[in-house]
Amino acid sequence: MITFDEGELRYSYRVVGIAVDKGRVLLQTGEGEGLWALPGGRGELMEPSEETLKREMREELDIDVRVGRLIWVMENFFRGNDLSTGDEMSCHELGFYFLMELPASSPLRQAGEFHGIEEKSRLLFKWHEIDNLGEIPLVPSFLRSALKRIPETTEHIVHTAE
Repeated sequence: MITFDEGELRYSYRVVGIAVDKGRVLLQTGEGEGLWALPGGRGELMEPSEETLKREMREELDIDVRVGRLIWVMENFFRGNDLSTGDEMSCHELGFYFLMELPASSPLRQAGEFHGIEEKSRLLFKWHEIDNLGEIPLVPSFLRSALKRIPETTEHIVHTAE
C-alpha cells in the first residue's frame, strides 16, 4: 500500500472507480464512518493503476470489473484520522479516478445496498441517485457536482477540503 507518514503529515496514492448505472453512482462507506466515497483503494508498488482498481473490487466485492478511461487525476488535501491511533493528520492524496463497469450479469447492479470487506472492517456499498448527491456527506466534496457532468477528456483537479 503506497502510504507514508512524516510526523503529522500523510501521503497516499489511491485508485478510484466510478460506476454509473441508471442515473445512479456506486458509493461506499465504512461501518460507523458517516462519510461516503467512490469505491477504490490504495495502490501497491509496481502495480499499474488499472490493476489496483481490479484487485480492490475483487477483494472488497468478489467481482471482476471492467476499467474504462481515466476521468480525473486529483491532488486532494484534507484533514483525516490515523486509523490505528485516531490522531488527526494533514493528508495529501494523489488519486486516479477511472470509469468502471460492473458485469452486466452481476446482481450488485440490482441491489440497492450491499456489504463488502476491507481487511478487518465492514464496508457498506450503496447506489445513490446522482441528482441527490448534494444531500449526502460525500468526499471529496467536488464530486457532488462533478459526477453530474463527467468530462470527455481527463482533467487534473486540485481539491482542498473546506
